[in-house]
Amino acid sequence: MKKSFVLLCSILLILTITACQNKPQKSKKAKLVVLISIDQMKSEYLTRFNPQLEAGFKYLLDSAHVFSNAYHNHATTTTAAGHATLATGYFPSNNGIIDNTVYNRKLGYKHYSIEDTSVQFVGIEDCQLNKVSAKYLLKNTLGDYIKKADEFSKTYSVALKDRASILMGGKNANRAFWFDAVSTQMVSTDQYTEDFPEWVKTFTGAVKMEKEIEQGWILESSFTTLPSISSDSFERENGRFLPWFPHTIASFDTLKVPANKPGTFLWNTPYGDAFVLEFAHQLIISEQLGKGKHTDVLTIGLSAADIIGHHFGPNSYEVLDYYNKMDIYLAQFIEKLDDTVGKDNYILVLTSDHGVAAMPEYLAAQGIDARRIGAEQFKTDLAAIEKTLKSQFSLDQNIILKADYGGVEPNFEALGGAYLNTEDVIYELTNQLEKLDYIENAYSFLDIKDSSCSKEFIALMRNSHRDEFGYFIKLVPKENYLIDMGSNGTTHGSPYSYDRHVPLLIKQPNVIGKKITQNVQTVDIVPTILQMLGISTEENFDGNSLSPLL
Repeated sequence: MKKSFVLLCSILLILTITACQNKPQKSKKAKLVVLISIDQMKSEYLTRFNPQLEAGFKYLLDSAHVFSNAYHNHATTTTAAGHATLATGYFPSNNGIIDNTVYNRKLGYKHYSIEDTSVQFVGIEDCQLNKVSAKYLLKNTLGDYIKKADEFSKTYSVALKDRASILMGGKNANRAFWFDAVSTQMVSTDQYTEDFPEWVKTFTGAVKMEKEIEQGWILESSFTTLPSISSDSFERENGRFLPWFPHTIASFDTLKVPANKPGTFLWNTPYGDAFVLEFAHQLIISEQLGKGKHTDVLTIGLSAADIIGHHFGPNSYEVLDYYNKMDIYLAQFIEKLDDTVGKDNYILVLTSDHGVAAMPEYLAAQGIDARRIGAEQFKTDLAAIEKTLKSQFSLDQNIILKADYGGVEPNFEALGGAYLNTEDVIYELTNQLEKLDYIENAYSFLDIKDSSCSKEFIALMRNSHRDEFGYFIKLVPKENYLIDMGSNGTTHGSPYSYDRHVPLLIKQPNVIGKKITQNVQTVDIVPTILQMLGISTEENFDGNSLSPLL
């Protein structure tokens, strides 16, 4: 009997030890959540540039949860839509921000998606930037939820771009800051009720980055290229500088930059984002973020990455060197976080608002089907479609009211006046657009609302759709095609994986990170962080907590 009892106790002890070993590790409740979005960062950069990433990125890849298959699951992959999605846990169709600039169907013209002429700038005199706010954002952000759970929590946001800072910060942030190139200081508006900090007025890029501005953007002697990198001066590069290194104020293209401006230099080099990280660190110190018993939030948008990517493309010396330098900047920022907040006191999330397409000419040289369709060709092709449809439907007035790379708005007034069956015209117009050899699909509101529509990307199109905004017919170019743009540079905005696949790394306090290959969505970030913090809401997020994967 005694032996049986001892044996039973031994079995129970082994089972208990095994259960403890297999039990998920619990994260210490963080005092600060830092969400960093590197604008236009493709997920593949973490693997393609990996041989040269030896500092900040390597640290996160080794210590954070690494989601190698994270995607934005909306079709219009632009900065405003991406940042609103990252911060809210809702698709653009629900968070209200579907694009950077939107066609307002009620007003009949396009406007900036965060435009708000009712606000006034504070902390600066005679600021000439656009007046903007988060008034069109329909959902709360991560910081809003945390502040709602604890009124003493603080939320701040900073980026070079206004839309990145404002949309990640949300309506209830203590304050959001963005960059004014003229003064090289961070600015804000009276949307936020907290007093504007005096220290911000003298914390300028021209002073903090003085050495870098004077020296210019140079390649270090240790810079080495990679097989996927094109020449230093690829023919389609289109920066504010002459296309080869070094990039200095003296090498500005005078046709594009009429005067020597330190602020313009910062917008177009890695040093602009270095300044943002310096500002973010000073914000942590000055506002005592992560120092109390409450969880604070800091969102950071690194916007210069997007400008550089647009101008030089993902296979350029410039983009590679940006990430080489950002590798160092991130390591320095993380070290400051450890010293200021405490290594085990914060959650750090690194992701991106969207990716980018490769230069079509770069791909075509490798035998890949890729083309650039200029604005003139696009305009000519639309005119031919217009002529065909006017003849087919016996119309004198134009059928196409407005059009650009984003889509086509039919002239509904003319169609109504001609007593035509509008749906028949829309169907034929959509059909004609899809016959263009550079258009993969065209989606009308009729397709989006038709539950039986099986066109490729239809679910992503619905996630980017709001009735009041956007052209009635939306266009998706063929893969690796760019339409209705200039002869240089590249862009994003499509539903293809090169625009949707982004990095996602989440570092928790006291938790060894995992490598996770399952497909996840960027709308999963907010519910995941809230669950890590033990905050429950009644929200029906478009995303789900990733905690079960951890």
